[in-house]
Amino acid sequence: MKNRVNLYHPRFHPKLRLLSLSITLMLWALAFIICLSTYFYLSFQQQRAQTDFDKAEQNKQQQVLLATELQFALDNIKLDAKLLKQVEVNQHILSHKKSVLSELSGQEKLKSNGFSKLMTELATNHQTGLWLTHINIDGVNVMVEGAANESSIIPKWVNSLGQTEYFKGQEFANTRLYRDTEQQLNFVITSGKETTDQEALTNE
Repeated sequence: MKNRVNLYHPRFHPKLRLLSLSITLMLWALAFIICLSTYFYLSFQQQRAQTDFDKAEQNKQQQVLLATELQFALDNIKLDAKLLKQVEVNQHILSHKKSVLSELSGQEKLKSNGFSKLMTELATNHQTGLWLTHINIDGVNVMVEGAANESSIIPKWVNSLGQTEYFKGQEFANTRLYRDTEQQLNFVITSGKETTDQEALTNE
């Protein structure tokens, strides 16, 4: 008596399928197309890279050639005598302009200070036995002429003037004492900057 039942229907049994010629040719064609596409793509990329490399090499050679030409021109450059002369003339003109500017600055300072300030300083530091006969102001320089009864009065008066605001920073560079025909003691004193800006600009 049969006691086993086979429920696995024959249609579900595995079947052996063989590749047909058309399928095989199709697969080979597909593989060939893939390989050919890959070959052309890699060739294109290689050609593009080679082109970029050639351009970079050409640019490098041009730059080297340009640098060589510039270095040659720099080594063989000559100073233009006319240009040097023009530079010297311009420097001379600039020096004169600086001198004029310094002189104008002195005139502006004189205008700002005014004669009244100078006269006030002279009046405040008056010395008995000393009088002034002439005052000349040229920019920042002041020349004072006068007379005195005694020679010892003049140094005291000059020292007192040196402490005033108007004459501060100046020195009485030129001092001349003499007696006239009447044996009157006369003096001429000139003041100026100890180290003026005009001198500094002239030295440049």
